Amino acid sequence: MPGTSRRSAKGLLIFTAICGAVAGPAWSQQAAPTDPDTEILLDAVTVFGSRAANAGPDTRSMAGETLERRLPAARLGDILSGLPGVSTQVASGDPGVAVNVGGMQDFGRVTVLVDGARQNFQKNGHGPNGTVYLDTEMLKEVSVTSGSGAAGAGGGAIGGVVRFATVDADDILAPGVTRGGRARLSFSGNGDGPTANLVTAARMGDGADVLLGTTWRDIGNYTSGGGARVQSAQTMRSFLLKGRFRPADGHELSFSASRYDNDFMNGAERRDVLTETLSAGYRLTSLTSDFWDLDARVYSTRTRQREYDIAGAQDGAFNVRTTGIDVSNTARLVSGHGDHTLRFGFDTYRDRVATSSALTPDGTRRAASVFIQDTLRHADWLEVVAGLRWDSYRLANATTRIKGNRLSPQVSVTFSPRDWISVDLGYSEGYRGPALTESLIEGTHPPPVPGRFFPNPDLRPEIARTLQAGATLRFADLARPEDSLSVSLRGFQNNVTDYIDQVFLSGISRQGYQYQNIAKARVRGLTLSAEYDSPRMFGSFSAEYLKGVNLADGSALQKVPPYRIVATAGLRAMEQRLNMGARLTVVGAKGGTAASATPRYETVDLFATYRISDRVLANVAVNNLFDRDYTQFLNTNPSPGRNVAAALTINF
Repeated sequence: MPGTSRRSAKGLLIFTAICGAVAGPAWSQQAAPTDPDTEILLDAVTVFGSRAANAGPDTRSMAGETLERRLPAARLGDILSGLPGVSTQVASGDPGVAVNVGGMQDFGRVTVLVDGARQNFQKNGHGPNGTVYLDTEMLKEVSVTSGSGAAGAGGGAIGGVVRFATVDADDILAPGVTRGGRARLSFSGNGDGPTANLVTAARMGDGADVLLGTTWRDIGNYTSGGGARVQSAQTMRSFLLKGRFRPADGHELSFSASRYDNDFMNGAERRDVLTETLSAGYRLTSLTSDFWDLDARVYSTRTRQREYDIAGAQDGAFNVRTTGIDVSNTARLVSGHGDHTLRFGFDTYRDRVATSSALTPDGTRRAASVFIQDTLRHADWLEVVAGLRWDSYRLANATTRIKGNRLSPQVSVTFSPRDWISVDLGYSEGYRGPALTESLIEGTHPPPVPGRFFPNPDLRPEIARTLQAGATLRFADLARPEDSLSVSLRGFQNNVTDYIDQVFLSGISRQGYQYQNIAKARVRGLTLSAEYDSPRMFGSFSAEYLKGVNLADGSALQKVPPYRIVATAGLRAMEQRLNMGARLTVVGAKGGTAASATPRYETVDLFATYRISDRVLANVAVNNLFDRDYTQFLNTNPSPGRNVAAALTINF
């Protein structure tokens, strides 16, 4: 890649200087130590303020030490695939990731948020139709809620909502500390190259804080288990600036600015992706009334992808800019029947698409939602949730105008007859308007492959009707003091009316491809998960099975992943300063065309973390220990073979 060696030398010199500053007296404030007792949980519910106040049994998250222990130098797809019910797809050489939740993917079926800002980049091609670009070094939490829902920032989602949260000052500074930082250097042995990350933060009393972070990554191509050299080299630079200001008790203003810039190769083309996100928020927590807990945010996300041919000339450009507003309030009320948590609000956003490709049409997409949800808690054994959501959308380009709207309900009941068991049953509906590409795509496939694409302005929106049920068991002090065990069994059925898929037209007057409505599609899934944790050992197990069917002709839906089993076991030693373990992943075979079919495979990973001191943490992992040759479902390239990854984190 042009300029890569010069950038590598420059980046290493910069990071060396950073580490020298860490050792010096300039930042001699108390470090922000990380709690070595943080549990390893794959299926714990994480609450993101009022945004995830509706988080329930169908929400899974990964945060904090779990990310550091299990996935040093990990890419975004590796992190997401560690959550039950979640899979990913990537295009050849492209660091962008498409998220699949419950067999639903592409065109906004899964809403992706970074610090509350939507990531709506889409382009039509041979890869996924909807990707997110994110610097994992800045990531502190990822939360995934499956299914359609009536409340929250999930307008248009019929598969689920993915929330990414980046680090803030409280993650870097311990209570009472006014300034400090974190420096991390990571290496990957398969796809040689370093990743350097630096984050600094400061507090100005109790009324304000600010954080500044940057990451530089320069890695090469990796080798598959079968010995194939796979194009994956990239040079990434990212920047994050965040701040909070509290002018009075109960009032908080926040802002965030991030920039992600990545150069990589895709086949014979060089590509550059730039994602810039700006957001500002206001939080009101009333000190005198339980009715007001207001959270409001405005944001703008711009993703631009430029393509250059082998001679270096630009031959393609894609620009998607999303601007939006998200406002919600949580009111807490008491009645004779129990405690009510009432959430209501609205969100609206606009996508502006401008490209140089006829197969990704220009245009504007507007969407708006209004929602209300009531959660009634009666004693300690019953919770009832009921909600309504109204969604609308408008698509427009120079010649076409399309619009639609619908009211969708949600209801769920959770019984907890004992403190160690809970059983839940829920039904929800979701509404997704067609994307610009689905409705307005028009043109001819570039040579030498023939084929024409036809628009379909008469596409009807998808309507999802999801039934979910589950049971969870929780035990404490089961085999020895301070241990815990949780076991969960969950199932769902998602019936999608007017499901949109690409079909081939073989008529005399029209031959080519067009997006059309399938009468009905159905996805069913079952997940079993268990987690054990104690001062000396930890472990987890998850098994998931999905089946998607086109009910019109009985064929399988294209992007429903095969079954997957993941088992993790580990030990803690040296007063819990050392944590080490192993992970077994088994993925089933998946039929389909010759290009999409994947055989069954198994991988074994080893990982360990050692807290050298309160300020220094070392991580090491051996992924794909036995150098298994396999290809992840939906990906075109084989996955990496054996890979030794390591990271050193210094708090200062």
